[in-house]
Amino acid sequence: MTSSSHLKFVAVELFVYDLSDGLASALSEQLLGKKIDGVWHTSVHIFGKEYWFGHGMQVGIPKQTQFGVPKQILKMGETQVDEELFQTFLDEIHPRFNVGTYNLLEHNCNNFSDECCEFLVGKKIPEHIVHLPNEVLNTPFGRAITPMLKVMENRMRNTRGQTVFAEDADAISEGRSEVLGGHAGATSSSTLPPPNTRGDDLAPLLAFGLQAFAQGLANAQPPNNNNNNNRRPSR
Repeated sequence: MTSSSHLKFVAVELFVYDLSDGLASALSEQLLGKKIDGVWHTSVHIFGKEYWFGHGMQVGIPKQTQFGVPKQILKMGETQVDEELFQTFLDEIHPRFNVGTYNLLEHNCNNFSDECCEFLVGKKIPEHIVHLPNEVLNTPFGRAITPMLKVMENRMRNTRGQTVFAEDADAISEGRSEVLGGHAGATSSSTLPPPNTRGDDLAPLLAFGLQAFAQGLANAQPPNNNNNNNRRPSR
């Protein structure tokens, strides 16, 4: 039997990225009526690797993925789970986190990070990260930018990295991303726009959302009757 003193502890970190590159913090109060510090993407750093969920479960060299440098690095704790056991865990959740099940609002990278951290250290990631989609959608602006969110979802489905599971890689290469998870509306990888989720790419999308929101407000305004406004009250 192995002595507990010989068990190896491994650090677990949560990498937090702002996909808006500061735009959310600058514009959210004006557009949403509340301050949103970022559009969060997260990944889990463990065993000298960075794991995230986008086009299936993916793994890359820490801080050298397309997401750039993390805005925050949260130390989640230490784990005695070894790499083999962690791979077994990924096998178990693969039916729910594969190339066909990604959904920006309901089943995204943050949900994946949340489950990984809970398994590794018994701790969930910060709630404001997981609940951000609902927080945004429960505003008039959030409902107006639904088309923008669909574009962002397609781009997250095409993130670059080594795919953890061979069957996901096969599905991607054969253009059948939609068959694995059975999530309605999944888009084939061959038709996706270039995989770029940085802030300079989101800026025009945010502008589009603002335009749609402003147009919606204008349409909701009652017609202005100048004749009635200019009529003097009778004495």
